[in-house]
Amino acid sequence: MKSVKKEVSFRRKLMTAVLSVTLPLIALLLFSNLYSTQAFNRKIADSNMRTMDYRAGRMEEQLNSVNDFLTGLTVSDDYRTLSGGEKTPLKAYLASYTLITQLKTALPAYGDVGAFFIYSAPSDAERDIFDDSISYAQKERLRAFVRDAVENNTYSYNMQWRHAEIGGKAYLFRFYGGRGTYLVAMVPLAALADARYMQIDTDAVMLFSNKNNEPLTSVDFVEGNGINLNGDYENYFISGGKQRYMIVGRDLAGTDCRAILAVNESGYFGSLDGLQAALLVLSLLALVLIPVIQWRLTNSISKPVEGLRSVMEHIRAGNLEAKAEGKTNIREFNEVNETFNTMMTQIKDLKIESYEHEIETQKAELRYMQLQIRPHFFLNCLKSLYALAEAGKYDRIQKMILEISKHIRYIFTDSMELVPLSRELDHIENYIEMQRGSSQYPPVCRFDIDPRLRDLPIPPLSLQSFVENCVKHVYSPDYVLEIEVKAAVLRSGTDTFADLTVTDNGGGFPEDVIAEINEPDSPLYAQNHVGINNVKKRLQLIYGDRALYAFFNRDMGERMGSVSEILIPIDLVMLHAAEDEPDGEEAFNG
Repeated sequence: MKSVKKEVSFRRKLMTAVLSVTLPLIALLLFSNLYSTQAFNRKIADSNMRTMDYRAGRMEEQLNSVNDFLTGLTVSDDYRTLSGGEKTPLKAYLASYTLITQLKTALPAYGDVGAFFIYSAPSDAERDIFDDSISYAQKERLRAFVRDAVENNTYSYNMQWRHAEIGGKAYLFRFYGGRGTYLVAMVPLAALADARYMQIDTDAVMLFSNKNNEPLTSVDFVEGNGINLNGDYENYFISGGKQRYMIVGRDLAGTDCRAILAVNESGYFGSLDGLQAALLVLSLLALVLIPVIQWRLTNSISKPVEGLRSVMEHIRAGNLEAKAEGKTNIREFNEVNETFNTMMTQIKDLKIESYEHEIETQKAELRYMQLQIRPHFFLNCLKSLYALAEAGKYDRIQKMILEISKHIRYIFTDSMELVPLSRELDHIENYIEMQRGSSQYPPVCRFDIDPRLRDLPIPPLSLQSFVENCVKHVYSPDYVLEIEVKAAVLRSGTDTFADLTVTDNGGGFPEDVIAEINEPDSPLYAQNHVGINNVKKRLQLIYGDRALYAFFNRDMGERMGSVSEILIPIDLVMLHAAEDEPDGEEAFNG
């Protein structure tokens, strides 16, 4: 048995062919760029590590030189004189003077050292020498720190260099000696981190942290750039906020600090030479050309095919106006479009002939339904005219004849023609005025109309049929019939309707009548409720399912009033054009 291949769209076939070529190329380019980036970062990291190792080695050499110098002083006769607790104040003074003179001479030679201290509790001797950059207040804090450390024996020779933060600044201290007599060296960490002595790039920052990776120097720089110093110091890591930095570092031998170098990351493009940059540009051009080629194929082949497919979908939905639009540079597609459009024109002409025949049939049906509206008060009007003639009220007879003439003329308006709401309201006023000649207690009709709806086109006799129904079924000599006609704008979700209601103060609809007239499929040519059924049918023919209606009762106190309501869809453009008109209410008393 021959197998049937699964159908796929032309667009899918075309895209599959293009992507089968482009995707491997894109993957190769991405891999190449990623590998180049990693190799470049490794190269930069190695360079930064060598730079940092060089400077850290210089620092360690400097600190070792200070160690050797002060260690030599601790075995001198002057130091033994101080530590032996010489009772002669003069000898202790001379010994401390000799030592401080040697330290004063050595201070400029060790550029990173900020101060030397001599403190001897047995000889009651305390001397120091500071670098000129240290303020007087800071000197006092440093003296107090050394004095407290010696008196409490918190530092020893074996502890080597330890950091301390004094007055908001970080220092390295080394205590030499013991038993209450110490020679102390102090090095500001900021001096060690000064890039001027490092001969490194200005985009690099040297700083120090403790073993918990908390910055001791350049704190504002670290916090301001969002740098997290927790990372892999065996290799390198990238940290920072908007500006990224490559971080390398290692422990500073003989101290409890870590030396860290933060280098502004120039990024991948900053490291490329001319040849590499040219290759990168070519790679980017290749990436750009891929969607361009795909776009050209889509416009030349895929779009025309999709256009034909879209037209076919519209035709299946019953839209015979659909045409294959647009010229292409492919002759075969243009010929197919032209042939297709010719065929659709012929089909549409045949459809129009059939549709016009259907419209004529529908018009005939509407005219017949309109002729069904035969107001029963005409006989009463003739009787009223006869009574007025006997009474000799000829002016009133003339006026009533004109009113009846207007009424008949409006009734025979073309049923396919829509009239403005204002014209329908004028007809209702004329109808109420006619009741004055045929009723002893004429009804009162009030209007509450949104001005924006006065020009709303509606089927003729839509509201008048409900008003006539009120007069016909609700009139009573026991009370004055009150009718209210309202027109308001109602928004429901994305739809906008004209809400037209006619309300009276009579006894309301019987329950069985409400159920019958609210039923969409109620008998059209029933003997009763011809006017209501007529309005419902005409709304259905003109608006389809978009027009809604409802008939119900409402509590009016002593009586139940009937409410006839229809909802007609309206155009927002028409509504917005009338929004500047003022609101108002008008009433007419017959």
